[in-house]
Amino acid sequence: MPEEHRRAADSGWEALATGAEKVWLPTAVEMGKLDQEAVASGATTERTLIESAGREIAGRIQLHWPEGRVVAIVGRGHNGADALVALRTLHAWGRDVRAVLSTPTPPDPDVLIGWDIPLEAPESVADACEGAAVILDGILGTGLTGAPREPQASLIEQINALNVPVAAVDGPSGADYSTGAVAGACIRATLTVSLGWPNVGLLRHPAREYCGRIECVEIGFPPPAAPMGARAITGRWVARTLMDRPADAHKGRAGYLALIAGQSGMAGAAVLGARAALRGGVGILKVVGDPANREILQRTCPGAIYVSWDDEVESAGAIGWAGALAIGPGLGRSGARKNLVERTLDSRGSKPVVIDADGLSVFEGELDRLSGFLTPVDVVTPHPGELARLTGEALESILADPPGAAVAAAAALGCTVLLKGSPSWVAESGQPLRVSTTGGPEVASGGTGDVLTGLIGAYLAVGMAAADASAAALWLIGVAAGSSPYPSGHLASDIPDRLPGVRSRLSSLGTPQGPVLFVSER
Repeated sequence: MPEEHRRAADSGWEALATGAEKVWLPTAVEMGKLDQEAVASGATTERTLIESAGREIAGRIQLHWPEGRVVAIVGRGHNGADALVALRTLHAWGRDVRAVLSTPTPPDPDVLIGWDIPLEAPESVADACEGAAVILDGILGTGLTGAPREPQASLIEQINALNVPVAAVDGPSGADYSTGAVAGACIRATLTVSLGWPNVGLLRHPAREYCGRIECVEIGFPPPAAPMGARAITGRWVARTLMDRPADAHKGRAGYLALIAGQSGMAGAAVLGARAALRGGVGILKVVGDPANREILQRTCPGAIYVSWDDEVESAGAIGWAGALAIGPGLGRSGARKNLVERTLDSRGSKPVVIDADGLSVFEGELDRLSGFLTPVDVVTPHPGELARLTGEALESILADPPGAAVAAAAALGCTVLLKGSPSWVAESGQPLRVSTTGGPEVASGGTGDVLTGLIGAYLAVGMAAADASAAALWLIGVAAGSSPYPSGHLASDIPDRLPGVRSRLSSLGTPQGPVLFVSER
């Protein structure tokens, strides 16, 4: 790998490996409630949180832009107060600073505590920002649910037109912290310093495109009294959750997986799933598929055992032998394939199954029928189009609310639902959503879903719980795809061979280095 690509991969890994194991992703309402309860309980005070936030923001600014003038655009709310504390702190450290109000009213409380930093009128923003190293966006905060009003909207557009980096306080002004919606003008940030926990809307599009690099810092909140609605899938959680093989391990302890995949002409999907399962560490893999694919599979995956699905006795034996099943990649949607899927599900007993692609599409419009075959140990991994065909819901409504669609599908099917997208959502009935934090355009490549199916199958075969297997596989595949030195030419077939290296690096994670709880580079 060229040295510049190696450095990029190492930088990306450093970001993924930063921070805590458990990272909540609250909505704006959940974060507001946590803030209120923390103050009401006496655990902290409003002023203490503002001071802590401002000083942590100042630290991130000093790290990324250690020289040059810092200009804060200050709103009347807490984000404005946080920005002023950061500016005051940087000024005390000797930095050149200027503060510009975005409204006639300065933030409350007065946080300048006697430091001589004039609060300039909005009309001075161009002059203040001329030659600045960075602009600190403290205009709007979590309360925004629609398009910014004037004069903030025009000020946001003016800032975006300047050739100056922007660091957003908590989130870019103009973005909805809960839904990720951007209804009007929105700050385009280079860095977003999220406070306490990163809001879930900042990981959703289109807001994610306005955030730049997200760094979430700890500012003194007590832990939530009850679980929030969503949490991030983090590297440290994956490292703790994945099962290491004991010194006396053998293939029988590493799990038996049967992969039902690959009609004639679709051998590639079966190969991708098989290679992912093998690289994921499954002990023995049997691929149940079309006889036309026998030679291709045995040449490309010599570690797998081929079984013809035309031989009902032999295929039934493979299903009975397996500890877990993976169904769907390149399967086809004919009546014969639907019969195969139903026969497999009907005879598998209590062993877990992951179903993807054509394994789901054969049940188009038959959600209730599919749910009758599924149990809580199972996983389905639709993309929005497949979920729309399965449920009869409009694709537009699923795309408008992917987390809600994932939760509803998990309740209807009685199993774990991994709804693929950017980000992807893992829904398990009665539990917080798990949200992917790795991957990006690199995973938008044909066949990546087949790789995901094979890897989840391998983890189910070794005994991992359905939601854990899904979340861990999502994280690893996102890292493996994102580490490509050639993103524009990335292939899904590149991913399986990178998986052991990514997993190996997980074992080398050291102690978390505060105050950063979470980093997202996308």
